[in-house]
Amino acid sequence: MSRAALRDGQEAAVIDVGSNSVRLVIYRIDGRAMTPILNEKVMAGLGRDLPRTGALSKDGVEQAMRALKRFATLIEAAGVRSVFAVGTAAVRDASDGQAFAARMQAETGIALRILDGADEARLSALGVSAGVADAKGVVGDLGGASLELIEVGAKGVGRGETFPLGPLSLIDGKEFDYDDITKRVNASLKKSAVLGKTRGNFYAVGGAWRALGRIDIALSNHPLGVLHLHEMSRSEVLKVVDVVRKQSKRSLEKLEEAAAKRADSLPYAAVVLERVMLEGQFDRVFLSAFGLREGVLIERMSEAALQEDPLIATAEALAGRMSRTRKFGPALEHWIAPMFDGQAPVFPEKRERVLRGAAARLADIGGPLHPDQRVEVIFDLVLRAPLAAVSHAERAFLAAAIHHRYAKGQPRHAEAYLRLLNEDQQAAAAGLGAALRLGADLSGRSEALLANFEPRAVDGRLLLRVKKGAAHLFTETAQRRLDYAAATLGLASETKIV
Repeated sequence: MSRAALRDGQEAAVIDVGSNSVRLVIYRIDGRAMTPILNEKVMAGLGRDLPRTGALSKDGVEQAMRALKRFATLIEAAGVRSVFAVGTAAVRDASDGQAFAARMQAETGIALRILDGADEARLSALGVSAGVADAKGVVGDLGGASLELIEVGAKGVGRGETFPLGPLSLIDGKEFDYDDITKRVNASLKKSAVLGKTRGNFYAVGGAWRALGRIDIALSNHPLGVLHLHEMSRSEVLKVVDVVRKQSKRSLEKLEEAAAKRADSLPYAAVVLERVMLEGQFDRVFLSAFGLREGVLIERMSEAALQEDPLIATAEALAGRMSRTRKFGPALEHWIAPMFDGQAPVFPEKRERVLRGAAARLADIGGPLHPDQRVEVIFDLVLRAPLAAVSHAERAFLAAAIHHRYAKGQPRHAEAYLRLLNEDQQAAAAGLGAALRLGADLSGRSEALLANFEPRAVDGRLLLRVKKGAAHLFTETAQRRLDYAAATLGLASETKIV
């Protein structure tokens, strides 16, 4: 199995050999988009004995090897040739880590790349950058045995640092003691060069921190259960930490289903997050579903792929599986742009252009659905889609725009629509959806036919210029679509045959 450079349209496998889990994810690569198509993990606990013995858990090694043999068989059956396996803190620090890597290659044919702490932090930050628009601040990746910290910003990623602050490194066989664990974590974090010099946001990576995010969603009754880019203020983080550290294991299991699997380690992960937030003086934390595994793939992408906007790339990849052509979305984006001249932006102007581009690529995503079902499901379909670099409010905006592309009126039973979008954003989503519907219906989703029409907002009117040879395409239905789009944008409609 080779580690060839990534190509558009291929599949690639990443195996992450961690201190707690061994995981395989197979992705489809579409430009910069990385869509998981198979995701399996085994909680092998390779690092559970490391603090006591300095070696990998013997039972964990056997569990991991069984999982890795299965992964190798799955990869071979799927015909995936690009395979990247990485080992993190447990394999890196264990006295028998190299022996484990040698056995893995002998029994599976897969070479294990053992990452040092700085490289692990760098790859995690690369992954976060792939899933967060304009990330600025610090990425923290909490694994079973270690915490990696690295600065990220407009100039890329900085130099990473690692600390033995994973739950497996902090659990010492005694009952959880908040004051004692706090002192130990503080002592380590005082050595951090990253936390002492930077501000911005904190981007949290790792299963234990995602479990804390699920608890926050439950406590706050947040309207969207998507963990990627779920936002927590410093005060909300401190509240969740306070709740978690005071709960018994049984209470944690009742509080949130995901917490049940991590009830022993969650209080330790909570303390680490609390101390990082306070030591780094961060005001906000964003949970990231993108991390080390995505960073491994980003490292292998071409410069051309990396120039793509991650949100537009993932929207195009998602819609490309359902649309007749991937050319129509970009054509529609260009076509609707003049309709919004003079419209007040409801997001930062640059960001709003990206959102329109993503919406144009998703404009035909409801095509395969039955018309009777489409209105019921399209909002949730887009709201929870595997999109990158999109905030919760932006998700709701895109979902509302695609809903309005197919239907009038607000989405039914959509709490996220009402709670995540203000009135101006709701109105703008309706206008964008109407513009998408006009372009899609006029052209039958054909970029060639779309070129026969030219919309433009001018002097309080939405003027549609129609080429004389295509006048027969402009029907009464098309006129209604034009009138409605104009009304949602606060304009009068006008048609001109040229």
